[in-house]
Amino acid sequence: MRVVVLGVTTGLGGRLASSLLAGGGTPVGLVLRDSDAERMRAARIEPFRLDTDGSDLDVQLKRAFRGADAVVLAAGTGTGPGSLGAAVSSPAAQLCAAAEDCGVRRFVMVSAHLPGARDRAALGDQLDAYLAEKRAAEQVVREQDLDWCVLRPGMLTDDPPLGTVRARPDGVPAVGDELSRGDCADAVRTVLTQGITGVWQATTGTTPIEHAFRV
Repeated sequence: MRVVVLGVTTGLGGRLASSLLAGGGTPVGLVLRDSDAERMRAARIEPFRLDTDGSDLDVQLKRAFRGADAVVLAAGTGTGPGSLGAAVSSPAAQLCAAAEDCGVRRFVMVSAHLPGARDRAALGDQLDAYLAEKRAAEQVVREQDLDWCVLRPGMLTDDPPLGTVRARPDGVPAVGDELSRGDCADAVRTVLTQGITGVWQATTGTTPIEHAFRV
């Protein structure tokens, strides 16, 4: 699969690109800086440099999506590191629109509902707004005429991957639920390759990832 990834410069996005490569896929990383593009090439990831200061971002995205099999929003709402930032009011909507225009049916959004303690402290009074932004981005994706999947992981960690998860349709992680970024990346690759759709919770568990999303 040729998979375009927004958030490829994040800890999760980088692991997702590695997982795709390990499975014989071609990750295309949307990046904002030339230095990021160079790092992507060194890691065998095909970079696509976006100019978010221009007025033709939709045209750029359509070029990036040409020939793609899927798009992954691995930056939560699309407003975190390596995202479209303030360039658009709704990165999720912008990506979905470009995917639909290009005939790219598969769309996966990683929706992190549970920031860690340090992030919660940093957000302070903005925590409620942060969580509302996550819910709004999810709703945008759910309203699209695409083969979409929203993956809700527990709090992401840098623990070694286990190769197993606990997945539940329409589930919402609870405080204390965790998932390693490596296992989350493999879960995204699995829902892509198996054509899984709908809303899924994924947290640390004991079911092999390749079997975890079968109802």
